[in-house]
Amino acid sequence: MSVKRTIRVFFASPGDVEEERRMFPEVMETLSNRSGYRFQPLGFENALASTKQRPQDIINGLVDQCDIFLAVFHRRWGQYSSDTVGYTGYTEEEFERANRRFADTGAPEIFCFFKHVDLSSLADPGEQLTKVLEFRRRLEESHQVLYRTFATVTQFMAELEKHLLAFANGELPTPRTTARRIHLPILADRQPETERSHDLAMMGQAQLAAKGGRLEEAAELFARLSQTSRNIEVLDITRQFFEQAGNADAAQAVLERKLTLLHDRRLAAHEYAAVVMSQHWLDDLVAAMLRQMPIEKHDAVEHAIRKLFTGTRFRELMIESMAKHFTVGELLSLARFYRGEGGTVAGKFGHYMGVAVPEIISLLSKENPELFKS
Repeated sequence: MSVKRTIRVFFASPGDVEEERRMFPEVMETLSNRSGYRFQPLGFENALASTKQRPQDIINGLVDQCDIFLAVFHRRWGQYSSDTVGYTGYTEEEFERANRRFADTGAPEIFCFFKHVDLSSLADPGEQLTKVLEFRRRLEESHQVLYRTFATVTQFMAELEKHLLAFANGELPTPRTTARRIHLPILADRQPETERSHDLAMMGQAQLAAKGGRLEEAAELFARLSQTSRNIEVLDITRQFFEQAGNADAAQAVLERKLTLLHDRRLAAHEYAAVVMSQHWLDDLVAAMLRQMPIEKHDAVEHAIRKLFTGTRFRELMIESMAKHFTVGELLSLARFYRGEGGTVAGKFGHYMGVAVPEIISLLSKENPELFKS
């Protein structure tokens, strides 16, 4: 039996990602059992006690041995330690040691993961989070260190597995991070409100940063706007940014602030309808219904269905009806569900309606013909 190749992975982090750190050995074991590699976890837990050495020097020895250096951050950067020279904490010392070794030898591979923070914290980060955000900007500008963000432990585990296997199979991209750019619509400055002018000036800065690939800078500016702006158009573009940046929680938070400002169920109903009643949904509905009808009726039936469902009056009545029967919170929950784990349901909904409704009516008419007499 062939011996598996061993890949040593060092886990570095401040003290606020306990759950991710706890799951790390489990990911290593699962991946080792499923793949042709043996992934060996390393960290301060593996450092042997010593009375003659600085404890961090023992841990640094593990950094020198690893094939992959993994750093995970959330809100904290780490407290200053009196026995670190030239660094603000142990995690920074470990990272810089790994980075120098990579520059000299091409190893270890460095992965950095950042857990999402809420928008209010991103807008007013404080000392510890500010250091984390500054570090993220450095990574973004370097295009050398592979870094990603995540929202949940489950997402972290999935991303970690993907990146470890990509390393083992020699499939990592070069350069390690490619510059992502986000293009957003520009609002006309309809003056003269001072507040609007301030919002548009800040949004202009954020848009330039996003267009130039400086997404960390853009995220901080948009986060501030999300907390201070009362301009609905500004909040719409802010939400677009976070959606395109892959931060669904932040996008949802901006949407909820927008709806809170408007206090309008109809706007929430529009958001829900935009998710469920898409053109794709209508095409599926038409196709499913036409398959059950004689071909000579196809043109007339399709025309009638599209006229009904795409008419302005139908949509207005639908929005009014939803606003009448559901609260803002309920409509938001529906929209959130269909954007997220219910996305596959939304994708099947038009086809389902086109098939199920005619079938049910046909069965009922056969079982209870008196119900369908004119």
